[in-house]
Amino acid sequence: MLRINAILDAVEALTGETFPKLKGYRNLVHKNFERPSFLVEVGKQTMEDATRRIVERTAQVKVTFFETVDDYHDSQIEVLSDLLTKAMVLYSGGAIQVEDRFLDISAAAGEVFNDYAELTFTLSWHDDRDLSETEGALMAKFDFEIRAKEET
Repeated sequence: MLRINAILDAVEALTGETFPKLKGYRNLVHKNFERPSFLVEVGKQTMEDATRRIVERTAQVKVTFFETVDDYHDSQIEVLSDLLTKAMVLYSGGAIQVEDRFLDISAAAGEVFNDYAELTFTLSWHDDRDLSETEGALMAKFDFEIRAKEET
């Protein structure tokens, strides 16, 4: 079964390759984090039955971009807009490789604020259901005889 940390690894690596001048963070940024940077985190996850042995999973991923701030704690909106546009192209449609699998990307949406921009998208994939062998009750042995009914 695919682990969420593997997804975070893949998204962080792809974002870092595309934006090499940005420092990457995962799940949490500390008070004195560096700008420019990005933060990768996973939000809502779902798991639904697909078949008896397979589940359909989704995970909503958020990538937040931080730009250098000025004295008023504002950034250049144009710079953040450009970062968001490039990220939307990167994470719109298609798939992303996570370990030896490819996860479908959908529902990419982004928004720019004064000193950061957020991109969210949904990853979906199928996983094997975690099945373990269960021992059922053994069938009891019955001794019976079948006879034809005599006609009168």
